[in-house]
Amino acid sequence: MFAAPPLPFPIVSVLVRYGIGFLILAMFVRAIASWFRIDERYAIIRFLARLTDPFITPVRRVVRPVGVIDLSFFIAWFMLSTIQILLLQALPQGW
Repeated sequence: MFAAPPLPFPIVSVLVRYGIGFLILAMFVRAIASWFRIDERYAIIRFLARLTDPFITPVRRVVRPVGVIDLSFFIAWFMLSTIQILLLQALPQGW
């Protein structure tokens, strides 16, 4: 019945947009690093692995690599993008 007034700065939508966007970027960088076989001793690669493993590992359990192609990054990216779109559309205007 009573709707909350719109916020002057849409903080929730910014957090969703940039938070999930950062995860997608981290997955992309990690996928590129895996193609070039960059060693995981580097701190940035370990950080990216810790950040993205919770999203990629469940997909890897379900979808096995096809030859040398690992589709789990693409599927996790698609799922995160879909979640981002659905969350942003579900938020009230001005949030």
